[in-house]
Amino acid sequence: MKAFLLILSAFLCLSVLVGSAFAYPVFAPEGHKLKVHWAVVQSKEGKMDEISAIGARTVAKYTPHEKGSYSLYGAIAKENKNIMRLLEIYEDEEAYQVHRASEGFKQYIEERKPILENLIILPVDPVVLEQKAEGRGKFVSMTIVEVNPEKLEEFKALIKQEMTRAVAEDAGVLGLFATTEQGDKNYRFHTMEIYTDSNAQEKYLSSNEYKNYRKEADKMISSRKVFENYPANINLSSKGLHLNFLSEFEKTDPEFAAFFKNFALKEVVTESKLDDATRYTAILATLLGCGGVDNFKAVLPYALDAQVTPAEVKEIIYQAVAYLGIGRVFPFLKAANEVFTAKNISLPLPGASTTTPEDRIEKGNQAQVDIFGEGMKGFQNAGPEETKHINRWLAGNCFGDYYTRKGLDYKKRELITFCFIAAQGGCEPQLTAHAKGNMNVGNDKAFLIDVVSQCLPYIGYPRSLNAITCINKAAE
Repeated sequence: MKAFLLILSAFLCLSVLVGSAFAYPVFAPEGHKLKVHWAVVQSKEGKMDEISAIGARTVAKYTPHEKGSYSLYGAIAKENKNIMRLLEIYEDEEAYQVHRASEGFKQYIEERKPILENLIILPVDPVVLEQKAEGRGKFVSMTIVEVNPEKLEEFKALIKQEMTRAVAEDAGVLGLFATTEQGDKNYRFHTMEIYTDSNAQEKYLSSNEYKNYRKEADKMISSRKVFENYPANINLSSKGLHLNFLSEFEKTDPEFAAFFKNFALKEVVTESKLDDATRYTAILATLLGCGGVDNFKAVLPYALDAQVTPAEVKEIIYQAVAYLGIGRVFPFLKAANEVFTAKNISLPLPGASTTTPEDRIEKGNQAQVDIFGEGMKGFQNAGPEETKHINRWLAGNCFGDYYTRKGLDYKKRELITFCFIAAQGGCEPQLTAHAKGNMNVGNDKAFLIDVVSQCLPYIGYPRSLNAITCINKAAE
């Protein structure tokens, strides 16, 4: 018997893409809901090879060309070589029906009938669907885990955090997927793990990170069954992954998509010394500043992949109100909530305020002093009588309500403020002041120029050059 799935290796194609070392979530476009299910295929005795060969000859011709058929991953069970378990992911129900209506699928169904013993289709809800952009998996493990119902949400958060981390950080971990059964057994998780080989799995399972995860997870689960499989041969599919926010234009505007992607996602990025989380923090703030809500929504999943936390994203948006106004920020708050909901991030997030109505002005002024120096002490009481209330609002609202919140430290808050102001343009005096504020808290001139350089594709050359002029003035 062949110890791999001919079907899978035949109809899943590779894509060579920038940044394939990261974890990427399978993500349905706005207005779509992922269609995910497990298929348990059982052949008559000794006939699984034939079913695999039929699939390679039939379905394999059509699936790569079905835009909404994201991935079909699976392996043959060691406990019974006549059983194959597959995890199937589609863009939505319509995409699944397109797949079922294809000539190849119909032929596959017809030809396997005489040798098919049983077929179970189990609809599930996705909890974690994370994988690398490319790779070939030789080892697949699957589990069924039952979680204590009262610990369900806590376990979802835990498994999502660990699976996302592992795919992003561990070279041999190619894909980790967790789903829950629908209905009254939503506490039952079915998982799939795809590794480069068995050694990669052993390395991951022996890691401190995995051991710490299991220590916490075991407190929440009531049972766990592992399914061993024969060696697999799975080529990862890049369809459905958030890899390139320009992907939708690659067919309609191919030349533009090609040269802009090469510039913004390759040439510009390779010039930077910023870590990915900082780079995406700056980009999100810049898109807020220039009003690029559609681009913000497209970039946000990548920022989350780069370990910008949901709490940090919300703090970036909240603080933008003080510099851009709610009229400009309102659509971004809605966009972030939509992305979070699609990624099963529970809302609302935990509270982050550290002030009260009684001390917000005092603590806000202290933040001003911490960033801009002792000359700001008592600023809330300074200025002409007719505008003194504005200075009071700056201390209590801008700094007291926002800068004192948990989630971002002063270095990150000054960074995003600089990006807000640079991106909207026309506020050069304030931009120079906040360039100096950045330098005061440790974001030096070279760092700020790097930030502007990374944001240039999103706001263009004039505002970027103005920002560099302000940085130079602040450094004098």
